[in-house]
Amino acid sequence: MVFQFAGNSEAEATTTFTTTHCVFRRGLTWLALPAMSVREALPQPEMVFVPGTPKTFEGLCHVRSEFITVLNLDHIMATQSHSRDQIMLILDDCDGPWGLLVDEVSSLVPLEVSDAPDGTTSESQSAVIGWATLRDKVIQVLDQGRIRETATKELAAIWERAEEVGSDDELAEVGVAACGGKL
Repeated sequence: MVFQFAGNSEAEATTTFTTTHCVFRRGLTWLALPAMSVREALPQPEMVFVPGTPKTFEGLCHVRSEFITVLNLDHIMATQSHSRDQIMLILDDCDGPWGLLVDEVSSLVPLEVSDAPDGTTSESQSAVIGWATLRDKVIQVLDQGRIRETATKELAAIWERAEEVGSDDELAEVGVAACGGKL
């Protein structure tokens, strides 16, 4: 973290925080996460879809002796444009690593981040905590904790509905309905 002080006197001094971020593109949107939270970037590995999970979950993959849960930003951030998802970022978290699929990783750079507007109430926008510019790009700065929290809430809601259903027969009916009436 770099501290910069501007102004002619202490009374006029303002503090700007600059932190190194991993800048990446998903579709046409440039995004960033704090560099310290990104463990690695690698080509998208083979993944397995997990039935009964919300759309936020892309699937599971196996990387270096670890099972990685991979999240889909399309369902966390509604404004995402179409993505080819060629690269996976692995992020470290308190409960273990998880991944995000992106199109391109640009660089690790210090960004001067401005706060996102407080008026944002949409769940899908809550992952954006600030904005930055880099050359001619406007970058949305994300909070990995909020992304994970959104996915956790969606998964908990599905599990709660499954517990309410109760019997195996009722659960099978819910599964048939979720598949559009076809099994």
